[in-house]
Amino acid sequence: MDYKINAPTDGDEMIFRHADIFFSCFFNDENHCVHQSREHAMNYVYSGEMLIDDGSKITHVQKGECVFIRRDHRVTLTKKPLDGEQYCGIFLMFTRRFLRKMFQRLPSDKALDNVPKVRSSVIKLPISMEIDSLFTSMTPYFNQKFRVQDDFMNLKLQEGLLALLHIDERFYPTLFDFNEPWKIDILEFMEQNYMYDFSRKI
Repeated sequence: MDYKINAPTDGDEMIFRHADIFFSCFFNDENHCVHQSREHAMNYVYSGEMLIDDGSKITHVQKGECVFIRRDHRVTLTKKPLDGEQYCGIFLMFTRRFLRKMFQRLPSDKALDNVPKVRSSVIKLPISMEIDSLFTSMTPYFNQKFRVQDDFMNLKLQEGLLALLHIDERFYPTLFDFNEPWKIDILEFMEQNYMYDFSRKI
Protein backbone atom coordinates (compact mmCIF):
# COMPACT_ATOMS: atom_id res chain seq x y z
CA MET A 1 0.00 0.00 0.00
CA ASP A 2 1.31 3.46 -0.93
CA TYR A 3 0.98 6.40 1.44
CA LYS A 4 0.71 9.95 0.16
CA ILE A 5 3.27 12.24 1.75
CA ASN A 6 2.37 15.91 1.71
CA ALA A 7 5.03 18.59 1.55
CA PRO A 8 5.37 20.75 4.68
CA THR A 9 3.99 24.27 4.39
CA ASP A 10 7.07 25.95 5.88
CA GLY A 11 9.87 24.46 3.79
CA ASP A 12 11.03 22.07 1.11
CA GLU A 13 12.22 19.23 3.34
CA MET A 14 10.96 17.06 6.15
CA ILE A 15 13.33 15.20 8.46
CA PHE A 16 12.40 13.61 11.76
CA ARG A 17 13.49 10.79 14.03
CA HIS A 18 11.96 7.92 15.99
CA ALA A 19 14.66 6.46 18.29
CA ASP A 20 17.59 5.63 15.94
CA ILE A 21 15.44 5.53 12.81
CA PHE A 22 15.34 8.66 10.64
CA PHE A 23 12.64 9.57 8.10
CA SER A 24 13.40 12.15 5.42
CA CYS A 25 11.66 13.67 2.39
CA PHE A 26 12.86 16.43 0.09
CA PHE A 27 10.40 18.42 -1.96
CA ASN A 28 12.88 20.45 -4.02
CA ASP A 29 14.45 19.30 -7.28
CA GLU A 30 17.69 18.08 -5.75
CA ASN A 31 19.45 17.89 -2.41
CA HIS A 32 23.15 17.34 -1.69
CA CYS A 33 24.74 16.52 1.61
CA VAL A 34 28.05 15.17 2.87
CA HIS A 35 27.44 12.37 5.30
CA GLN A 36 29.84 10.78 7.75
CA SER A 37 28.21 8.25 10.00
CA ARG A 38 29.97 7.13 13.14
CA GLU A 39 27.67 4.11 13.14
CA HIS A 40 26.78 1.37 10.69
CA ALA A 41 23.54 2.10 8.88
CA MET A 42 20.93 0.92 6.38
CA ASN A 43 19.33 3.45 4.04
CA TYR A 44 16.13 2.55 2.19
CA VAL A 45 14.72 4.62 -0.68
CA TYR A 46 10.95 4.83 -0.46
CA SER A 47 10.62 7.06 -3.54
CA GLY A 48 12.86 9.09 -5.82
CA GLU A 49 16.56 8.31 -6.10
CA MET A 50 19.72 8.59 -4.02
CA LEU A 51 23.27 8.71 -5.41
CA ILE A 52 26.08 7.78 -3.02
CA ASP A 53 29.62 8.84 -3.90
CA ASP A 54 32.26 7.21 -1.70
CA GLY A 55 35.19 8.69 -3.63
CA SER A 56 35.81 5.62 -5.77
CA LYS A 57 32.38 4.87 -7.24
CA ILE A 58 28.82 6.18 -7.36
CA THR A 59 26.03 3.86 -6.22
CA HIS A 60 22.53 4.53 -7.56
CA VAL A 61 19.74 3.59 -5.16
CA GLN A 62 16.18 3.78 -6.45
CA LYS A 63 12.68 3.15 -5.15
CA GLY A 64 12.46 -0.09 -3.19
CA GLU A 65 16.24 -0.51 -2.89
CA CYS A 66 18.38 -0.47 0.24
CA VAL A 67 22.08 0.03 0.95
CA PHE A 68 24.39 -0.68 3.85
CA ILE A 69 26.86 2.08 4.78
CA ARG A 70 29.82 1.16 6.97
CA ARG A 71 30.61 3.33 9.93
CA ASP A 72 33.37 5.97 9.91
CA HIS A 73 33.19 6.50 6.14
CA ARG A 74 32.63 9.84 4.46
CA VAL A 75 30.22 9.77 1.54
CA THR A 76 28.37 12.38 -0.52
CA LEU A 77 24.64 11.80 -0.86
CA THR A 78 22.54 13.30 -3.63
CA LYS A 79 18.81 12.86 -3.08
CA LYS A 80 16.67 13.71 -6.09
CA PRO A 81 13.28 13.06 -7.70
CA LEU A 82 12.77 10.21 -10.17
CA ASP A 83 9.81 9.27 -12.38
CA GLY A 84 7.78 12.19 -11.03
CA GLU A 85 8.29 11.25 -7.36
CA GLN A 86 10.30 13.27 -4.85
CA TYR A 87 12.91 11.61 -2.66
CA CYS A 88 11.77 9.97 0.57
CA GLY A 89 13.88 7.54 2.56
CA ILE A 90 14.29 5.71 5.85
CA PHE A 91 17.65 5.51 7.63
CA LEU A 92 18.39 2.88 10.31
CA MET A 93 21.37 3.58 12.55
CA PHE A 94 23.01 0.75 14.50
CA THR A 95 24.82 2.19 17.52
CA ARG A 96 27.61 0.37 19.31
CA ARG A 97 25.44 -0.02 22.40
CA PHE A 98 22.63 -1.61 20.39
CA LEU A 99 25.01 -3.97 18.61
CA ARG A 100 26.63 -5.10 21.85
CA LYS A 101 23.24 -5.97 23.32
CA MET A 102 22.26 -7.88 20.19
CA PHE A 103 25.57 -9.75 20.08
CA GLN A 104 24.94 -11.12 23.57
CA ARG A 105 21.64 -12.60 22.40
CA LEU A 106 23.01 -14.38 19.36
CA PRO A 107 24.19 -18.02 19.48
CA SER A 108 27.88 -18.28 20.34
CA ASP A 109 28.56 -20.34 17.20
CA LYS A 110 27.78 -17.27 15.09
CA ALA A 111 31.07 -15.55 15.85
CA LEU A 112 32.55 -16.74 12.51
CA ASP A 113 36.10 -15.74 13.37
CA ASN A 114 37.47 -16.91 10.01
CA VAL A 115 34.94 -14.98 7.93
CA PRO A 116 36.32 -11.76 6.38
CA LYS A 117 34.69 -8.41 7.06
CA VAL A 118 32.85 -6.34 4.50
CA ARG A 119 35.42 -4.12 2.80
CA SER A 120 33.25 -1.78 0.73
CA SER A 121 32.04 1.41 2.37
CA VAL A 122 28.69 1.18 0.52
CA ILE A 123 26.92 -2.06 -0.40
CA LYS A 124 23.64 -2.24 -2.29
CA LEU A 125 21.64 -5.02 -0.65
CA PRO A 126 19.77 -7.62 -2.67
CA ILE A 127 16.00 -7.30 -2.72
CA SER A 128 14.60 -9.68 -0.12
CA MET A 129 11.29 -10.42 1.57
CA GLU A 130 12.75 -9.46 4.95
CA ILE A 131 13.92 -6.00 3.86
CA ASP A 132 10.77 -5.29 1.85
CA SER A 133 8.43 -6.23 4.71
CA LEU A 134 10.50 -4.28 7.26
CA PHE A 135 10.42 -0.96 5.44
CA THR A 136 6.88 -1.37 4.14
CA SER A 137 5.75 -1.70 7.76
CA MET A 138 7.37 1.66 8.60
CA THR A 139 5.93 3.80 5.79
CA PRO A 140 2.88 4.89 7.84
CA TYR A 141 5.28 6.68 10.21
CA PHE A 142 6.03 9.31 7.57
CA ASN A 143 2.86 10.81 9.01
CA GLN A 144 4.23 12.73 11.98
CA LYS A 145 0.85 12.67 13.69
CA PHE A 146 1.71 9.19 14.91
CA ARG A 147 3.70 8.97 18.13
CA VAL A 148 5.82 5.84 18.03
CA GLN A 149 7.30 4.33 21.18
CA ASP A 150 11.07 3.84 21.21
CA ASP A 151 10.86 0.21 22.31
CA PHE A 152 8.67 -0.56 19.32
CA MET A 153 11.14 1.08 16.93
CA ASN A 154 13.91 -0.89 18.61
CA LEU A 155 12.20 -4.01 17.29
CA LYS A 156 12.46 -2.54 13.78
CA LEU A 157 16.20 -2.06 14.31
CA GLN A 158 16.46 -5.70 15.34
CA GLU A 159 14.62 -6.75 12.18
CA GLY A 160 17.04 -4.72 10.06
CA LEU A 161 20.04 -6.24 11.80
CA LEU A 162 18.77 -9.81 11.36
CA ALA A 163 18.05 -9.12 7.69
CA LEU A 164 21.69 -8.12 7.19
CA LEU A 165 22.98 -11.20 9.00
CA HIS A 166 20.85 -13.47 6.82
CA ILE A 167 21.96 -11.75 3.60
CA ASP A 168 25.71 -12.21 4.04
CA GLU A 169 27.71 -13.86 6.84
CA ARG A 170 30.41 -11.20 6.42
CA PHE A 171 28.13 -8.80 8.27
CA TYR A 172 28.80 -10.74 11.51
CA PRO A 173 32.48 -9.74 11.89
CA THR A 174 31.76 -6.32 10.35
CA LEU A 175 28.99 -5.33 12.76
CA PHE A 176 30.33 -7.11 15.83
CA ASP A 177 33.96 -5.99 15.61
CA PHE A 178 34.10 -5.37 19.37
CA ASN A 179 33.47 -8.99 20.38
CA GLU A 180 36.83 -9.61 22.08
CA PRO A 181 35.98 -9.59 25.85
CA TRP A 182 39.06 -7.59 26.83
CA LYS A 183 38.36 -4.71 24.47
CA ILE A 184 36.73 -1.51 25.67
CA ASP A 185 34.98 0.95 23.41
CA ILE A 186 37.38 3.82 24.15
CA LEU A 187 35.45 6.45 22.19
CA GLU A 188 32.14 5.80 23.92
CA PHE A 189 33.80 5.46 27.36
CA MET A 190 35.56 8.82 27.07
CA GLU A 191 32.47 10.61 25.75
CA GLN A 192 30.41 9.32 28.68
CA ASN A 193 33.00 10.05 31.36
CA TYR A 194 34.72 13.24 30.23
CA MET A 195 33.38 16.71 29.58
CA TYR A 196 35.15 17.33 26.24
CA ASP A 197 33.74 16.43 22.84
CA PHE A 198 36.22 13.86 21.53
CA SER A 199 34.40 13.51 18.21
CA ARG A 200 35.89 16.83 17.02
CA LYS A 201 39.23 16.79 15.29
CA ILE A 202 41.96 18.88 16.86
